[in-house]
Amino acid sequence: MIDEDDMPQAIFDYAVATYAKRSRELTEKYVEEFPERNLDLPDEAWQKNFLCWLFYEKVLPETGKTIAEEFAEQSTELTPDMKKNVMQMRNMVRSDFVVISEKGDMMKIKDMKNKTVYNVKRVKDSQRYPPNTLIIGRIHPFGDHYRTTGFLLIRTTPLILDPDILMHAFENNQVERFEDIQLRKSSTFQSVMNKYPSHWIDSMCNHYHIKQKVKKDKIRAIENTLMSDLPRIIQDLPEKCKDVLQLCMKNDGFIKYGMLKDYDDDLGFFWEKQTPASTIGELRQKGLLFVGKMGFGDRNYKIAFIPVEIRDDLKDLLVSEQKTSQTKKDVNEGKNSIYKRALYR
Repeated sequence: MIDEDDMPQAIFDYAVATYAKRSRELTEKYVEEFPERNLDLPDEAWQKNFLCWLFYEKVLPETGKTIAEEFAEQSTELTPDMKKNVMQMRNMVRSDFVVISEKGDMMKIKDMKNKTVYNVKRVKDSQRYPPNTLIIGRIHPFGDHYRTTGFLLIRTTPLILDPDILMHAFENNQVERFEDIQLRKSSTFQSVMNKYPSHWIDSMCNHYHIKQKVKKDKIRAIENTLMSDLPRIIQDLPEKCKDVLQLCMKNDGFIKYGMLKDYDDDLGFFWEKQTPASTIGELRQKGLLFVGKMGFGDRNYKIAFIPVEIRDDLKDLLVSEQKTSQTKKDVNEGKNSIYKRALYR
């Protein structure tokens, strides 16, 4: 199946295969509609941006769809959710943006015109953009976040003293304090939670509908909820969250944080203002994962740590989830095989 990082190339390949003979016609016919046609860009960059516009945004009169939408409707290599994501791509946002923060492949950028803040996933292995970077370009929705299609002008300036940048720097420093908690292989749920700020505990209680008033009672109730209701909690998690838990469990319940670099972890200090949560952030907010420090030999590493109390039950649940997912995959592949045989018979 095609994932979101492979999507631009897949759309490009479809466009070339379908419209190669009409490329000159389409360019001459629609170039005057291209919003960035007068930008002074190198030829290669101009052509790339024109093609992005043509594939993702331009609705062709003969089909009533963009080329990307045509591809999504016809492809057998996209999940239903991925098809929906592609259908969002024509809703492009063009503006001047400032980078508030960057972590892993995710950035928070703020529209300088209307002050909207977007969670944007960078192209994998692309250039990094530190806070205060000014960007003129385009982004488009893709599921629960946005993706870039072209940053046309990039400039780092110390002159933008945006309050969101300052607030994020403060929040990041606060979160890092609690990521310095020293963990041992046998660290208990309560020993870690006792070191967390009260409003984090309160947010977990709100999520799990816990009514206790005293912090130690709240922590005990959260632990009891995790242990008694773990099957439902795990079942309701997004697949990427389950993947993170699988990776940790394959390493005895904890893993060096760097090994989770492909999963976003944008966790603010004030959880109630953070919607939706990132992949690792959601696990942390539900008490399923801690991030702290652990000694290996003579070095201290940042790690992700599944509470000891839930590991045995979690291991069984994840094995069951894997078997169920594999069964569904086998059934779908069988249906596709039957369909293809019938189609080409």
